[in-house]
Amino acid sequence: MANHPLTIANTVFVNEFDSDADMASLVQVSGWFENNIGELNTLLFTSFSGSGKAGTSAQIFTPTLGLEESGIYKKLYLRHFYKKKARNVLKGIDSSVDFISLREGDSMITRTNKNEIAKTYRGLAKDAEEELEKAVYAYNYYQAKPRQVVGSDVRVEPATGSC
Repeated sequence: MANHPLTIANTVFVNEFDSDADMASLVQVSGWFENNIGELNTLLFTSFSGSGKAGTSAQIFTPTLGLEESGIYKKLYLRHFYKKKARNVLKGIDSSVDFISLREGDSMITRTNKNEIAKTYRGLAKDAEEELEKAVYAYNYYQAKPRQVVGSDVRVEPATGSC
């Protein structure tokens, strides 16, 4: 059931991170899903809320999240995750070390190029952002209902049997 933050988080943890706790823990992922439903509401013009004890399978979203909403919520998390990873890599860059590779004789020291790693994460975040925008657009376009009907196509008096 995709209506529990823990279930959605488990799906991301298993399918996106291959259950690798070095990427993120299930608790971190489910905590994000429990606390960021407002961002989904803002994007989709919906009014989902959470109820029940946080961090347990008793917590559910009301009204029920459908497959589309759940998929968009996962994309929203992945965008957040990749942006955060890029920031963390950039925070770890030490400006006092200005080499990538040193060679002396037969020995060689190669340092990981953190700029390239950060660029990779930014690229992943950009891809996630584009996928999210497409999904939100499609959702809002196909879920749209008229807010007001005005004009000669509106029937004011009750319909009768004759035309």
